[in-house]
Parts: sequence; structure tokens; C-alpha cells
Amino acid sequence: MVATAQTRRARTGRERIEGERSAPRMGEVTPRLTPGGRQNNWYYVTTAGALRSLREHCSEISYLVPFWYGITSSGTLVDQSDPETRRVARECGLPVIAIVHNYSSREASDLVHEVITTPSPRQSLTRAILAMLNRERYAGVNIDFEFVPPGDRQALTAFVRELNVAISPLGYLLTISVPAKLREDPAHPFSGAFDYPALGEIADYLYVLAYDEHFGTPGPVASTGFVRTVLDYATQAVERTKIVLGMAAYGYDWAGEAGLPTTLTHSGALALAERRGAVITFDREAGEPTFMYTEDGVEHTVWFEDARSMGLKLELARARDLPGIAVWRLGQEDPEVWRLIRRSF
Repeated sequence: MVATAQTRRARTGRERIEGERSAPRMGEVTPRLTPGGRQNNWYYVTTAGALRSLREHCSEISYLVPFWYGITSSGTLVDQSDPETRRVARECGLPVIAIVHNYSSREASDLVHEVITTPSPRQSLTRAILAMLNRERYAGVNIDFEFVPPGDRQALTAFVRELNVAISPLGYLLTISVPAKLREDPAHPFSGAFDYPALGEIADYLYVLAYDEHFGTPGPVASTGFVRTVLDYATQAVERTKIVLGMAAYGYDWAGEAGLPTTLTHSGALALAERRGAVITFDREAGEPTFMYTEDGVEHTVWFEDARSMGLKLELARARDLPGIAVWRLGQEDPEVWRLIRRSF
């Protein structure tokens, strides 16, 4: 972590921002690691199932990464956190890396463009994030901007750099969720704005979201071949110790041969197959379970993640000696994946 370490050394000893509470030093935040010494991080959106899984497994999670803070055009934050989840995490001693996001919406592309390319809201957002970290005592922040225009590549990197200067000396972790890449393509409409090498020099970790291989048409959520290729590029572009493998825990149900799918939890996929009398098969080439069924004359195709498919991704992360995983998202998973993580990751 060359860039961040240099920044911290340059401002050693600074523990307060005037008028605000002292921030925790990074050494005071000790995440629980897996038996193999890796991070087991989980993205989080508040649902009954997510809260139930959190209560059951909080002692096994390294960092909870909740989808809690939306941005506004003026650079302020919309607090979407919920008190019960914060209470459970704090009672469990679970460090939180809070997500700052642009609502995972294609319509929010203009919003993120305006904020990161205009000095006033960009600076306001940096101040708002620092104030949020100081107020809530989180371990750090995860920047999760989607649909960033490719032309904003330099502006996005500049924002992350400015944010690092503001929060890193106080010991807060700076992480960023980045879309999967098979190769470098600055013009790509979804991933072109994310300069892996530059961001890897700045952030503590890049959460490489190696999923949604198929979305507009039926296919695996994240085949092992796809994940392997994503990691091939990522490990060439960024120091291995900064790459956290983003994994899916969900599935998709497509009606017909094209169009947007319906998202399924693991339990939802099993229930759907049983209800429709469908036979689930494990596609060995893709490394993922799948089934088909017909409803109202329309053929549906389902691909989803289970413990076996997620285990194959864990093997890839272990083989690359990555520091950990970040799973989207808690409450959607096959319960057996926890046993796998305890046993072999």
C-alpha cells in the first residue's frame, strides 16, 4: 500500500480534525479473519433475511459493507442506515465499511458526473464522508459508483485521491468497488472510468466485482472461466495484496431469451425449482447450477450460486493468495457456504 502508507507517514500523529471527535487509528480496528488468515467481507442491504444472517454469522465476518449512504448533487450524503443493524454490529464488535453510492442506477450517471467533475460538490462530498466516519466511528468507506461516464476517468481518480488525503491519515480504510474487466478498455461504457492501476495506487483495497457475467441474456452469473479471466487482468494491473474478490451469492431468472432478469436468493431458487418441478443440474464447465421451467408458455432460464459454485471461486482467491473476498450480499447465500469458508478459506 505504497501511496496510502506514504500519506499516513507524512501526517503521523494527527488524530483530530478541528471541532470533530478523534478518529480511530487503523491498528485499533482488528477484523476477524478466516482460519486461513483472509478477510471474509459481506455487502449488506437491510432485509429480514440479511438481519437474520447477520445475527447468526457476525462473529465470522471481517467487515460488514452496508449500502447506506447515497450522494446528492451538492455533495451531501443521504443517510439510509438502520439503527438495528448498527446496534447488532456494534454489540458484536463487527467493523463497518460504509458504502457511499449513486443508487446503482443508470439514471444516476449524470449525478455522479456532476459531483466528481465540479470542484464544490466534490470537495463537499469529501468533507461529508470524513464527517460521517468521525461521527459513526466506522472502520472506513467503500466508494460504489456505477454507470460513471468513461470520460470521467481522470475525475474519478482525482476524487479518490482527494478522499484518500482526507481520511487515510486518520486511519480510515479507503476501498472502492470496481466493475469486472477482462482487458483494459477506457471507452467501455460501464468499466472504462475505472483506472485499475491508478486506483490501486491510492486505495487500500479494490473490491473487484467478478459477477454479472450475464444480465441482458441468460447465462451464468459468474462462471469460473469468467472469474479467472477477471483476476488475470486485475492481478496484472494492481498489486495482489490490494485485490479483494467480489463474489455473488444470488441468482437470476430470465423469461425468454433476452431482457432483464428477476433476482433470486439461493433459497428462492431452490423453492422455485421445487414449485415448478424443475431439475437442477450443475454445469461443470460454468461451475454453476442451473435449471429451466415454463410458465404461461414462456421458457425461463435460471442460473444461481450455491456453496459448490462459491467454493470454486474461493479456490481461485486462495490460489492467487488474495487478501479476501467481498460477497454480494448477506442473506442471499447458501447456508453451506459458511461451513466452506470455515473449513477451507
